[in-house]
Amino acid sequence: MKKNLIILPMLLICGLLCFGCAAKTTETKTLSVDVVYPFSEDFGTSFKNGIELAANEINDQGGILNQPITINYNDDNNNTNTAIEVATMIGENKNFPIVIGHRSTDDVLKVAGIYNQHEKILFAPIIASSKVNLAGNEAVYLCAPSENSMAREMVQSLAAQGISKVAIVHSAGNTYGKDYMQSFEEYGHKAGIEIVDAVSYTPNIDYFRSNVKKWDSLGAQAIVSACVGNDIAILYDFLVQTGNTRPIFASYDIEIEPYPIPPSIKSLTQVTSYFNNTATNGPEAAFIQAYQKAYGQNPDLSAAQAYMALHLAADAANKAQSLDAQAIRKALAENSFATLYGSLNFNKRIINGINIFQKIYVNNQLVPKDNPTGGGQ
Repeated sequence: MKKNLIILPMLLICGLLCFGCAAKTTETKTLSVDVVYPFSEDFGTSFKNGIELAANEINDQGGILNQPITINYNDDNNNTNTAIEVATMIGENKNFPIVIGHRSTDDVLKVAGIYNQHEKILFAPIIASSKVNLAGNEAVYLCAPSENSMAREMVQSLAAQGISKVAIVHSAGNTYGKDYMQSFEEYGHKAGIEIVDAVSYTPNIDYFRSNVKKWDSLGAQAIVSACVGNDIAILYDFLVQTGNTRPIFASYDIEIEPYPIPPSIKSLTQVTSYFNNTATNGPEAAFIQAYQKAYGQNPDLSAAQAYMALHLAADAANKAQSLDAQAIRKALAENSFATLYGSLNFNKRIINGINIFQKIYVNNQLVPKDNPTGGGQ
């Protein structure tokens, strides 16, 4: 009897130990997703909100491959050297194979090889460079319309509004600006639109005044802007100082940051864009409502792109049923994906199916205008 009493407590102890082991083995693993952006800048907040909203929805829907996700936010300061350092660090870890981000076209093209070397895939939701399809950039998937497709839509809009002579201002040395201008020139030539002048250097107001006089003498009817960053604010300041009355056709980059556009110039501005921030039905409207509920404000293009890219990454892995980069690439090549823009797919590594249209300022907000071209993709 005494012997049995000794055995019973030992059995209970062994049972408790085994229970602890079983509980540990069934613990759910969390996937860490790397996101890179200039989060220290004010304009980084909306991008972060878009990621956060998507992450919460993905987890509510069961996560990625039935695993909950967390976001690892990396700040590259919109600086190429920092972007390289961040990409190298991310490449060396074993986190989720799809990385989302980087703000600059030049940064993305610089880090493409690093991600490819480490079997990572980069979803670039903000840039618009068709150069991602060139050799050496195999890691990059462009999750926005290319500069080529947006330049084509801008040309069609100009032609539909009876404009045949334009002056172009773009950022010196910037890959996106140069490629946009090249595409614009190609489509403009076919549409009978003449580029009377192309400027990439505006150091001071006196220099800019000489450009304006030249545009006057050459009969420029409109100004086309492919400027990025601070060059946008400088251009608009100079346009005010020179009393500009020409219509200004700007690329989508003007939406990425809250640039100080003078009121007298806003009414002259038309922007080639693709996020319908006034949608009242469909998936875009559902996203807008969810964002408003979560953050008490309207989303911008950056928030929409961040939200779309993270959902797309989750859907790609779930369709692949794998965290292997090659399996995910195969899924991206063979499937269409439901997004806030509707059903999309990749043509090589450039997203296909996002409608492009013009926006104008109404009450200090960029909203879609009645588009005479019907929009493009």
